[in-house]
Amino acid sequence: MRALLSFLFIVMGVYSLQSQQQTDSITKELKRIQESSNLVGFAVAIVNKDGIVYSKGFGYSNKEQLIPYTTKTVQPIASISKTLLGVALMKAQELGILDLDDKINDHLPFTIQNPFYPNEPITIRQLASHTSSILDTEHYEKIYIFNDSIPPFYENLPQKTKQEVQKEVDLLNGNQMMSASQFIKNQYCTDGKWYTSNGFSNTVPGSSYKYSNMGANIAAYIIAQASGMEYTEFLRKHILKPLQMNDSGWVSKTHHLENVSTLYWYGHPIPTYEFITYGDGGFMTNIEDFSKYMTAVMKGYQGESNILKASSYKEMLSQPASKEFKKNVFWTIDDEKIGHSGNDPGIISHAYFLREGSHGIIVFVNTSEVENDMISVRDIYRTLLKYM
Repeated sequence: MRALLSFLFIVMGVYSLQSQQQTDSITKELKRIQESSNLVGFAVAIVNKDGIVYSKGFGYSNKEQLIPYTTKTVQPIASISKTLLGVALMKAQELGILDLDDKINDHLPFTIQNPFYPNEPITIRQLASHTSSILDTEHYEKIYIFNDSIPPFYENLPQKTKQEVQKEVDLLNGNQMMSASQFIKNQYCTDGKWYTSNGFSNTVPGSSYKYSNMGANIAAYIIAQASGMEYTEFLRKHILKPLQMNDSGWVSKTHHLENVSTLYWYGHPIPTYEFITYGDGGFMTNIEDFSKYMTAVMKGYQGESNILKASSYKEMLSQPASKEFKKNVFWTIDDEKIGHSGNDPGIISHAYFLREGSHGIIVFVNTSEVENDMISVRDIYRTLLKYM
């Protein structure tokens, strides 16, 4: 027995040493990427179904004040927010307040129909698989509402990009807050002030894939209508509170979060911003909180009930109906991984787990539109993948 215990202690000691050496190697490689890149700050995590295996922050959450980016730093995660929308839809279906195969007009206080196929109903499931035929229009950019005007940082940009960026900044600075329902109606109802047939593809609803941010926003609005509560409150009740994601939520002029990162767009700090509607983006979190969520979903994928029933996870994370369709209930599902990525002004984000279900990777970056930004993020992701 003593010999066995001695052997086990030796094995455990070797394993601990190897684990620490691996952690040091990951940190060293990621630090080298950060120092050689134009990324101001980022944090990463490797997770499994039991929690965080590795996590660390690099660079700065505020470069001007030399505030480091840590695993507790909060930032928006852009379109990864859609994964929470997918979970919310499944929870709403579990509660019996909607069914994914319901027609959207059964839940909307106004009518949306494809003008090319007016007799073909659009369903919630089609919204969630990006096959609804609803397209993002030129007015989608009006969704960003900055708390302060974006300064004219474009004056310092190269001439070839200066004019284009100035045009975008002027557009964003002119955006005005409105209700989610009005924003949707303006684009997709025949009496909306921005309505044109260009808001729809000339394809039968359900027949072809086209990524649609506004399809997600309509789905979130349907949850609000069906549940009788704000979409953000529905998520807080059914996802954030059960998972104790206490440092996550949505920032606004009336609601603040701690440890929020400054965002850097084209290398320059920009004011905080919120969204008119939160289905497609706007969710704010940190590596530690989001790891709790990722772990819960990975457990669900392996057949464990938690914030959703195991059967709901199975439906949400199963292979899309067609290989041409890249999403199922707002989750990206391919031959190797399940998750989502995101990109907004000052934001690049990735969160995926392997389909074998063993490990996942999370990367949150507070910088976008700088030289080689996507290459640097790719290198971060590949480094984490190598050590998984």
